[in-house]
Amino acid sequence: MNDTQAKPAYGLGRAARLNLVWEMLNEMGETGRNMDAILSSRFRHMQDQLERRDRRDLENRTRSVLMNYRKLLWWLKKIKLQPTMRTLLLADMILSEKSDIAQLEKLCIGSKNRMDMLRKEEIAGLKRLLGKDMIHPDMSEGVQADCPDWAVKGLKEVFGDNFADELRALNDKPSTDFRVNTLHSDRETVKESLKSQGFQTVETPMSPIGLRQLDAGGPLLSETEAFRQGWIEIQDEGSQLVAQIVGAKKGMQVVDFCAGAGGKTLAMAAMMENSGHLVACDVHSKRLQRAKVRLKRAGVVNAERRQLESTFDKWVKKSRGKFDRVLIDAPCSGSGTWRRNPDSKWSKDETDLAELVKLQSEILQSAARLTKTGGRLIYATCSLLPEENERQIEAFLAQNDGFALVKAVDVWTELELGDYPSASQDYLRLTPAQNNCDGFFACVLEKR
Repeated sequence: MNDTQAKPAYGLGRAARLNLVWEMLNEMGETGRNMDAILSSRFRHMQDQLERRDRRDLENRTRSVLMNYRKLLWWLKKIKLQPTMRTLLLADMILSEKSDIAQLEKLCIGSKNRMDMLRKEEIAGLKRLLGKDMIHPDMSEGVQADCPDWAVKGLKEVFGDNFADELRALNDKPSTDFRVNTLHSDRETVKESLKSQGFQTVETPMSPIGLRQLDAGGPLLSETEAFRQGWIEIQDEGSQLVAQIVGAKKGMQVVDFCAGAGGKTLAMAAMMENSGHLVACDVHSKRLQRAKVRLKRAGVVNAERRQLESTFDKWVKKSRGKFDRVLIDAPCSGSGTWRRNPDSKWSKDETDLAELVKLQSEILQSAARLTKTGGRLIYATCSLLPEENERQIEAFLAQNDGFALVKAVDVWTELELGDYPSASQDYLRLTPAQNNCDGFFACVLEKR
């Protein structure tokens, strides 16, 4: 009895899962929705049909195509097959999983919820991939690294000889990290609570308030006591460190200018021990609505949400010089989070990058007005590109002589955050290869 006839040991059979991956890849291409949104939607609608191992397989197969996208395009051109989501998926099955033609023919039988049967030209082309490795020596450095053309120059400038290693790490599967809400618990208590419900965790090496999940077993996080009680939030260790370097303290006036759904707002509220005044700003009402739910669950009472009409909202002018700390977690290319969002590599181009750089500059100029004399402006992105980071700061300082750079290493020491994790003394730069967390950039400026 072959795979398509046998009753699956769990959830869906291999052929049905492969077809579902193909459908999701097509949906990404046709709608522009990101991978996480599509996976979550499918998993939610098929929750009665899918087991945990099904979800893991579906996510891994989808990620694999997106992580190897540029290399797969190179191979399809070489074997003269039209690049479609179907041929990309089939080629990845051979190059990544070492499947053979017979196995693919068993999975592609053309019946309900199965991929269409292999065509003659597909078989002829795919046969040429048998025994081949994903990376070919004739590929350019950018193709081998699966880096989009628009980002190659900037990342080479930042990483130099380490370009290949850094890009390889940006293709690794990311960890799942939790930030402990110190308003209501501590790391050891949360760790033991999660353990009692099947979650194995270890303490994060850099963040003093983080835990890292060791396996994908156990219940859903939302079903745990720690989550229901607001003791933890999912937050990458790098993001936790960016919040830490803000240095928000009890009694301060603090603004999170691009707060989104409030991840760093929550972290800073805990640092402030629920005192002082914290304002979470954003131009997107839906994001702030999500922040409302999270703030309530975490027991945060010192924060308000404020929707801005634009970057230069009137509220900013009225609030000039009132804040001790101003965090700008700026919208960016997200190049530091490619391992979590591999599809974002291919949804942007040079034009998008130029528009983001312009927007970041405008946000810096506007939000800087909120900083009081002696206060600090912290600019951060989840990008690794110099255009969005160092060059933004250099341009800002050239136009704003009232601000001065405070070396990130000195801030780190001042806040007693332990060993400094970045190779740069001036800026905090975190990368998956060097720090085993998402890629982040942060800079501290002081108004004098």
